[in-house]
Amino acid sequence: MAFETVALIVVALLFAIVAFFYSNLGLGGGQLFVPIMILAFAIPMKEVVPISLSCAFVTMLTSMYSHSRKGLVDFKLGAYLSLAGILGVIIGALFTLSVADTVVKAGFAALLVIVATKMMYDIYRSKKDYESCPTEHSRKTMAAGLGTSLITGILVGSFGIGGGVVSVPLIIYVFCFEPRKAIGTSAMMGAILTPAAFIAYALDEGLSIHYDLILLLVPIVFVFALIGSRWGLEKLKTKIVKTIFTFGVYLAAAGMLYSLLFA
Repeated sequence: MAFETVALIVVALLFAIVAFFYSNLGLGGGQLFVPIMILAFAIPMKEVVPISLSCAFVTMLTSMYSHSRKGLVDFKLGAYLSLAGILGVIIGALFTLSVADTVVKAGFAALLVIVATKMMYDIYRSKKDYESCPTEHSRKTMAAGLGTSLITGILVGSFGIGGGVVSVPLIIYVFCFEPRKAIGTSAMMGAILTPAAFIAYALDEGLSIHYDLILLLVPIVFVFALIGSRWGLEKLKTKIVKTIFTFGVYLAAAGMLYSLLFA
């Protein structure tokens, strides 16, 4: 399938911006990658998700690398939470591949609105962040973590996102982590779950995967995510990044609703 040159340039530029900022939040960027591609290329949601997963993987991987260099990744907890997440990935992929495109789009738009509203609430509530990261957790806490990780995996498999919209708050509020280490650990989860989801889609013989777009966009996302994650750890205030992210997600939700109503 051929894509217009102007559309490709615009998408590449937007992806670079998303990767730059989202790598600081423990998010893969799928919340914006998906609606950007749907509006620019007019391809089905099922075909968009594998592309988004590829780009989200790179964003999460570079974010994990940059955070790990500063000791801001809990590898043991990240691996534990990813186990339940992989099961969720399978459930999510089966959901997207078996239901109508409009249903998936509507669910994705609803997710965007919920996420943006929650983040807006957290920003202006000005709740004090945790300043430490416990190394021991109760059985109840670990069980709650597995349950939420299952939901994270479902969202990754269904919508082509990195899952940070669930896993970052999970690690902060359930495990009482300070935000930066929660972001780094969430990035590790995303780096594990996104390729697992991609494989689930690649195994569907009836699905067209646009490897040409993946080969074009992934290197761009990699470079800007790496630059963004390193720069953000040193210079960018978390509140500013969260605010930019929130308005971007609202915009993405509006775009998704537009494509549902008028496309």
